[in-house]
Amino acid sequence: MAQPICHKKHSKTKDNIMKNLSTLSKSIIMVLSIAGVSTAAIAVGQSTTTRTEVSKAVAAAQSKVSLEQAIVIAKKTIKGDVVSADFDQNDHSAGGNYEVKTIANNTEYKVKIDANSGKVLSNKQEKLDKEDIAEYNAMKKSKTSLNQAIQKANQSVKGKVIEAGFDMDFGKPTYKIEIIKGTKVHKVVVDSMTGKIIRSQVEAADNDD
Repeated sequence: MAQPICHKKHSKTKDNIMKNLSTLSKSIIMVLSIAGVSTAAIAVGQSTTTRTEVSKAVAAAQSKVSLEQAIVIAKKTIKGDVVSADFDQNDHSAGGNYEVKTIANNTEYKVKIDANSGKVLSNKQEKLDKEDIAEYNAMKKSKTSLNQAIQKANQSVKGKVIEAGFDMDFGKPTYKIEIIKGTKVHKVVVDSMTGKIIRSQVEAADNDD
């Protein structure tokens, strides 16, 4: 006996729905799989970054020359405006150095200073591009200097500064300061126009592998 036409249509529609659901399920599983891989990759990246920062912070804490002293040395080497200073770890047991970036006559000078002796190791230079010049001009309009921002951040944390520099934070001119204190790394953002701390976060320096 032939099946009613309406039943055939219903059966066909049901099959199509099941096929669509199956395709959708596979798509969702694929997306989740990709998301899972991406999440894992991000997690690994964050873990590696944390260990690197901890190692860097430990070496910086043991250095004899402070970041502020390195800035003074760089200014004596190049007469210009310091835009950033960063502790750079060479070897966990051997300490490291500071790289201080100074701008003069639309040229960026990277002065490398030994973090233990204070000796100038190298002085490289390169011309600024349009983007760098625009950012530098924004910094020149700031009412707060890099040194003042460092002082402001360290008044709040009272530790050892390992990184400081001017940055356009979502279009807002700021100074970003990193300070090591005890077993924690403090990241402080200072408004370059008002000199006020607008953001501060703490990362535990857990160096366990």
